[in-house]
Amino acid sequence: MGRYHGRLFTQTVPEAEICALTDSDPNNLASFIANVFPGGKQLEATFTDYRQMLETVPLDGVVIVSPHAHHFQQAMDAISAGCHVLVEKPMVIKTEDAQTLLRHARKEGRLISVAFQGPFSREFQYIRNIVATGQLGEISLVTGVCTQHWIEPLRDTWRTQPELSGGGNLYDSGAHMFNGMLYLTGLAATEVFAFIENKGEKVDVISSVSLRLNSGALGTAAVSGDASVMEEGIYIQGTQGAAKVSIYGGGKLEHWQGKELVKYPVVPPTSSVQQNFVDCITGRATTPSPALLGLRLARLMDAIYESGRTGRAVQVVADAGEE
Repeated sequence: MGRYHGRLFTQTVPEAEICALTDSDPNNLASFIANVFPGGKQLEATFTDYRQMLETVPLDGVVIVSPHAHHFQQAMDAISAGCHVLVEKPMVIKTEDAQTLLRHARKEGRLISVAFQGPFSREFQYIRNIVATGQLGEISLVTGVCTQHWIEPLRDTWRTQPELSGGGNLYDSGAHMFNGMLYLTGLAATEVFAFIENKGEKVDVISSVSLRLNSGALGTAAVSGDASVMEEGIYIQGTQGAAKVSIYGGGKLEHWQGKELVKYPVVPPTSSVQQNFVDCITGRATTPSPALLGLRLARLMDAIYESGRTGRAVQVVADAGEE
């Protein structure tokens, strides 16, 4: 994912200059340079300790692409160094960390953008608009599904080590689904009940979650990391219409107004994650995927894992005035 971001910044965002790289593994640094910079260009400012990079190189922003558990401290340190932050999902893996990070960013006047593809896509923006303008009426049901061949190729990697990942496929691909369910509806979860199966692994592999949202709408979500094929999507039902979309955005979109399928929905273009980050730093835009989404996701995930452990429904309560 680091190389993916690097290629898009260098190839599609002319204003962006990659000034420094940091990775604890020198081989990863070499791979990044070989894959991202054309013509064998070398980058002198490379570090195996990110703190040294922050202390040494003047930067406008940083892109954090590391195991989930490292995001919090790396983002805190980057903001303290005066940098804006684009962080891969999930933003953090604890509600308390999300709250601390939001307060720190606000105090320092720095931006946090979470690199979920969905909110930056045309499809998500289209659905967000028809929900916000009341075209679907009152939202009554939101369902999500995400199944894939996940556990076998990732077994024995950091993604299946809870101290680094925060959890299993619920927090990996499932995070895209949960974020999309909350973002598209503009709602927050208030209560959850979860069944979680680890299938002999250290992290969750198959899960089923029931949700109650703050409007009174209900939701369901299913995640499997032990499937033979990839199947994913979000369905939103309202009193006046419905919509379906990929958990990533990316070309899948269906919109029913009443009983009629809208055949040719007008889907305006949007900026990429990378272009938007530069536009935010220069004051030309705001991020559609702010740290508040990271907080709402962390709060939801904490409740889901607590429910899975305890076998009971768990309330998801936001602090008064926090949002």
